[in-house]
Amino acid sequence: MDFAHIYELHKLLKGRRYPIPLDEILHKLECSRSTFHRIREHMSDYLGAPITNQRGEGYIYDLKSDESYELPGLWFSAKEIISLALLEQLSETLQPDVVKQLLQPVSERLHQLLDKQHISQHDWQSRIKVASQWQRICEPEHFINVAHALLKRQQLEIDYWQWQTDSTETRIISPQRLVYYRDNWYLDAWCHKREALRTFSVDAIHQSKKTSEIAKDIDPDQLNAHVMPGYGIFAGDVTGIAELKFSKAISKRTSRESWHPDQQANWTEQGEYLLSVPYSDPRELIRDILRFGSDIEVIKPESLREEIKNELQKTLKKYC
Repeated sequence: MDFAHIYELHKLLKGRRYPIPLDEILHKLECSRSTFHRIREHMSDYLGAPITNQRGEGYIYDLKSDESYELPGLWFSAKEIISLALLEQLSETLQPDVVKQLLQPVSERLHQLLDKQHISQHDWQSRIKVASQWQRICEPEHFINVAHALLKRQQLEIDYWQWQTDSTETRIISPQRLVYYRDNWYLDAWCHKREALRTFSVDAIHQSKKTSEIAKDIDPDQLNAHVMPGYGIFAGDVTGIAELKFSKAISKRTSRESWHPDQQANWTEQGEYLLSVPYSDPRELIRDILRFGSDIEVIKPESLREEIKNELQKTLKKYC
């Protein structure tokens, strides 16, 4: 579809109080009747243009006195529309609900576009399923405060719940980066109490209050050095390299997984998959290792082998 014709027709109809006769439109656009009708149908079906034909008088945007219509900034092909539908389903997992509410007008328009492709809402919602696991719910108010302070570069006062001790502590923080990881939201921030970078679980923020103080900016390289070196969400300098061996039964599948940007991999002559992963705090790594049961073995370091062994022994006692 010729964008120039779409743009010219929009300029003709925009702001007009009275219908424009078809002959005048054809003259202005320098096109045939069939071309005009293709343009009109495309604008109505895909761009949401409220074009109406007042019989015997011509064409006009059907708008109330306080309404206006502007061409959307983006056009999408049929395949792109379907891709957006996939993204829309993914957005259903992105809590809190306020995000879904803000995207509602976009979702409604997307539904209309899918309908034009003869794809029903029931079909694409029932045939595409995004399953979340271990998701912890964030309070919408605190999520919004975090996002606002992050982008407006303001310090934030929070009451932060420490689940290990079941206690709450007030902190003044300078938000640096919001991260969605394993179905949960985390905030990398400068903690003014600890005078260091810390990672906070957004769901554990029980109270939040924006302040008038300007946030402290951390150099991106320093921030990346804080969160990227080790395994998973636990930040800090690398303290060890875990060497893991997977059984032949699951090696091919596991070899397709990405555990860390700096991981190293190899294979044994027996077809077992060997994976080396840097880590800082071993807690998350230990949980991931344990979920593979007998299909994984920690080769080294010995300290990590001992932690796995102790955890397995404590687990076994519950079943003896």
